[in-house]
Amino acid sequence: MNVREMMQRDVVTATPEMSLSQVRKLMHDEQIRHVPVVADARVVGIVTDRDVRDAMPSAATTLSRGEIRYQLDTTSIASCMTREVVTLAPDDDMVHAARVLTARKFGCMPVVEEGRLAGIVTEIDCLRASLQSRGAWHEAPVKDVMEAPMITVAPEDLVRTAYQRMQGGRVRHLPVLDDAERLVGVITDRDIRRAGASDAPHLASHELTYLLEKVTVHEIMTTQVHTVQGATALPEAGELLLAHKFGCLPVTRDDGTLEGMLTVTDLLRCYVEQHDAAST
Repeated sequence: MNVREMMQRDVVTATPEMSLSQVRKLMHDEQIRHVPVVADARVVGIVTDRDVRDAMPSAATTLSRGEIRYQLDTTSIASCMTREVVTLAPDDDMVHAARVLTARKFGCMPVVEEGRLAGIVTEIDCLRASLQSRGAWHEAPVKDVMEAPMITVAPEDLVRTAYQRMQGGRVRHLPVLDDAERLVGVITDRDIRRAGASDAPHLASHELTYLLEKVTVHEIMTTQVHTVQGATALPEAGELLLAHKFGCLPVTRDDGTLEGMLTVTDLLRCYVEQHDAAST
């Protein structure tokens, strides 16, 4: 399968002159994390939710609320976007796309044809295509590719603590464990944004921290969590990720304790490794 067959053609884009406030609202409204930046249909950059957060005033700022809003409204995304964009061509192979996404730790890549934006490919698009291909990686169990150990939080921890651990570990999901190390929930960066800023997407990072410093993980975590076990076959786990649009799945033992975490990236990395091994 090539990129043309699996890419998304309806792409949400931004222009270089858009402000931080505008692109933050765009990401919030469209529920996306990456936006290609185009000028005359040509890709001139890409901006992520992390780029926007990093460009905002820090928690130590002395600026007033009005001054912060003015800065967000007048600072263009050209100041924080990535200009050297790695792109795909429509005729590139799906395995090549998956290899670059996992190696470079990208969430998505623009597809360019004759110099113009033609689509976008995400990790989920590659996962869907890999499941359809019936490759050798389907023989492997989850325990062979899961991540362990993991960064975790407790239900009584402040959401601020979870947010800081996500930032420090550059992860978007944290399993929540009780005193017996049993999984009792999952908290994501989206849960945090929803709790603190769903009605005010322009909030700066320090305002979000202020709003959430008295809220506990237990109050906003997801408690109905889909899990898999170490012996679960990879295609079953992959289909579960696709069906529910999850970014990860906790891996639990029979007694409910956490054994690891399985991400879309883990699955794609395994697929690429198995494909390369079969080709040599």
